Amino acid sequence: MRLKYFIIAGESSGDLHGSLLMRHMREINPDIHFEGVGGNLMLNQGLKSFVDIKKMNVMGFVEVLKNYSFFKSVQIDLLEKIKLGRFDGIILIDYPGFNLRLAKKIKNVFPNLPIHYYISPQIWAWKEERIKIIQNFIDQMIVIFSFEKSWYSKRGVHAEFVGHPFLDIYHNVDKESVRQKLQLDKNKNYITLFPGSRLQEIKNHLPPMLDAISDSFFDDFEFLLGKARELDEASLHKIGSMQKVHIVDKNPEDALIAGDFAWVGSGSSTLQSVIFNTPFILLYKTSFLSWVIMKKFIRVKYAGMPNIILDSPLIPELLQENLTPEKIIIETKRFFNDTMYRKSLFTGYKNILKELGEPGASNRAANLIINYTKKDVN
Repeated sequence: MRLKYFIIAGESSGDLHGSLLMRHMREINPDIHFEGVGGNLMLNQGLKSFVDIKKMNVMGFVEVLKNYSFFKSVQIDLLEKIKLGRFDGIILIDYPGFNLRLAKKIKNVFPNLPIHYYISPQIWAWKEERIKIIQNFIDQMIVIFSFEKSWYSKRGVHAEFVGHPFLDIYHNVDKESVRQKLQLDKNKNYITLFPGSRLQEIKNHLPPMLDAISDSFFDDFEFLLGKARELDEASLHKIGSMQKVHIVDKNPEDALIAGDFAWVGSGSSTLQSVIFNTPFILLYKTSFLSWVIMKKFIRVKYAGMPNIILDSPLIPELLQENLTPEKIIIETKRFFNDTMYRKSLFTGYKNILKELGEPGASNRAANLIINYTKKDVN
């Protein structure tokens, strides 16, 4: 049975999850074709992409407003592609500011075209009013955290919980083999800089990291930096001196796996760190105006998903004005000098992993989408 889907991922983590979903859908039915928006990983799975994902990778209220005309033109173009394409379904991956608006427009034109939302927008954290769009325009919501299923249920939305796809990707991670692959010195400690995937994030997060490594505490440490796949290395060198840093670019996650400790920009990499059993501190900074606006909307106590899952400040969070080289140094010293703190951190990691479900998330999501299409056809 030949099937055709329009799939949209607007940033790096969505590209990763989208590529896995596409692969599993093709394993179920090899005669599936994909068009839409994605990055290199989705392109490798056969996606015909109409937009450069690097241009879509913008975050923050003010920053999005600056690019409003671009996003509006992209939505118009994609809607035209969908009108001409005769698709069996739409698959939206996270990226809510763009995807939810597009979902409304698609349904207005094609009320019977199924829209699947894989990886829920974090409306339980902020902008809960978006639940109305999901109630009215999304046919199938597929979530990756167990608490999301009950959250949606209380608001009259049936959501399918499939587990977290990271458990499939990183089910057999071995730190020592990765260190050997990177040719790291067994006798040295390594700190990983993982500032984010967007250039905008990196410009905010990387400078205080680079300032921190000059502290004498780190004289015997080595430093790795996981470079996002879509990022040009020259952009990093424009931000600051990389003289003390070894850049890992072929598989940036290797830097996070290999590290004895990490400085991680807020996002999906915080959960990766937990799965890799890599201790870390969370960093986040945006423009002042975006931060002020964001604080008015946010409904959760923590920025990082590990802390949100536990409802506890297990991971230190250095946010906005608290993101300074001095505080990065203080929190890093605390980990290496405090045995009880290290023990409690790794105990917390085990509790987080229990909440992520079982391996097989991408395959379960693929089956849900294809079975929905079959049901719709019949």
